[in-house]
Amino acid sequence: MVAVSTDWLSKAASHGLGSRLAVTRTHWFSLGDNLVLTVMGQIAYMPVLVLAARLCPPGVEATLFALLMSVFNLAGLVSYEFGAGLMHILGISEHNFELLWLLVIITNVSTLLPLPFIKWLPSANPETGEFLPDTMSERVLQPVEETVD
Repeated sequence: MVAVSTDWLSKAASHGLGSRLAVTRTHWFSLGDNLVLTVMGQIAYMPVLVLAARLCPPGVEATLFALLMSVFNLAGLVSYEFGAGLMHILGISEHNFELLWLLVIITNVSTLLPLPFIKWLPSANPETGEFLPDTMSERVLQPVEETVD
């Protein structure tokens, strides 16, 4: 909630509304906003790490964490490049802000894209609060019986 409100405030500051919000130095406001969004993003990422730790088989926690961080960093890189491409397509530059309103709408609506994937998260047992394994993970995590000839 805080991240969304500060995101809209930074967009307002980019339109020159910072002086109306009693923000005289918009560059300091933007830096503070970036700091708040970074901290809030890391806090919001914690449930993903907790979920991954609970679903992870014993012994591969560090590998899974490294994989998650790699995917997270790759997604950040792709989002920055996609944003730059979108700015280029819309013709937004340091001198042309004509379609900035459209970019703001697109970026804020795009935060809703992960919602259809919520159903892919594992369900929890309401009594114990532990995650119920799906069929595939039950098969993969079964101990292997060794036979001695």
